Amino acid sequence: MLMQPGKFTGYCYLAVSHADWEVRDTVVEIAAAVPCFRPMLGPLTPLVKFDPSPYVRAAALRCLILDSQYHQDELPQLCESVVLLDADAEPRLVAIRYLQGTLAKNISHVFRILPKAIEDTDDEVRRIMIDMCPSLLVVEEYAADTAKELQEWTEDAEIGAAVREVLGEPAAERPDPVEHILADMMNALRVNIDDTIDCY
Repeated sequence: MLMQPGKFTGYCYLAVSHADWEVRDTVVEIAAAVPCFRPMLGPLTPLVKFDPSPYVRAAALRCLILDSQYHQDELPQLCESVVLLDADAEPRLVAIRYLQGTLAKNISHVFRILPKAIEDTDDEVRRIMIDMCPSLLVVEEYAADTAKELQEWTEDAEIGAAVREVLGEPAAERPDPVEHILADMMNALRVNIDDTIDCY
């Protein structure tokens, strides 16, 4: 027997506020895959901001992005806030991908997330931020501050090479580890015999 539409909508509304995060996540993930299902969930912004589960927050944000034509005024600021404030990588990654995909019209939001996103604990968030920096560097309003921020990361072990490439700087020369070891050995042989202590 098929569930009546009104009862089904009520079930969806209850599921999205269920105490079990896996139930909430499942119903929001279904909504992300089935467009006609999304209106049954009610407002999704509170889920993005306040749900305890990062998976639910990320899935709810994906739903809003999939219906972005209805949320154009809200999404850029919401995604900026997620990148800056969310404690988990999953929602931040969804948010920064949206900003990357709408870079031309949301470049001011991208500029504001730069200091936070470039030091993100998630490698993909950092990579996307660096990929967007060339667009910031060609806008006079943002170029100087962007370059200044990037200069602080040129020696970073993880992103330094990518940052130098964006800035047009030559790659840093890395010493040959074999040469370094040999140099240490040769320096050890040059130790003055009078400075050594006989332990026997």
